[in-house]
Amino acid sequence: MQLDTIQFNQDPSSQSGEGKEKLPFTLQDLKAAIPAECFQPSVTKSLYYFFRDVLIVGLLYAVANYLDSWYFWPIFWVMQGTMFWALFVVGHDCGHQSFSKHKWLNDLVGHITHTFILVPYHGWRISHRTHHKNTGSLENDESWYPV
Repeated sequence: MQLDTIQFNQDPSSQSGEGKEKLPFTLQDLKAAIPAECFQPSVTKSLYYFFRDVLIVGLLYAVANYLDSWYFWPIFWVMQGTMFWALFVVGHDCGHQSFSKHKWLNDLVGHITHTFILVPYHGWRISHRTHHKNTGSLENDESWYPV
């Protein structure tokens, strides 16, 4: 089965779309199978991931400074790039208001994480919301342009 032939049925009664394989479940079935607590943000867990990522970034800088070796710098760049991506993911969750139930905390942590990666948080948050509202639209999507 190829990935491009899978069709998720929003309505199991709709059977249009020849040539596409029908799955034995809908997206609603999939969501219903996930425990409800998985959809509730946990401030404790979210802050744990934020502080863990910041700690790792700091430790990587400390190790790079201590070793100051041409051999370690390429490894450092890859590891630090990965950790900055992790900080972006935390900020991304803040932009979706899924980091916590508190908008002020989402905006504070989002602003901090985006500062690390030199991306203005509120500008990104607004354009990202527009991107999600227009996903799949060739005319209106601001973030993705097909070749």
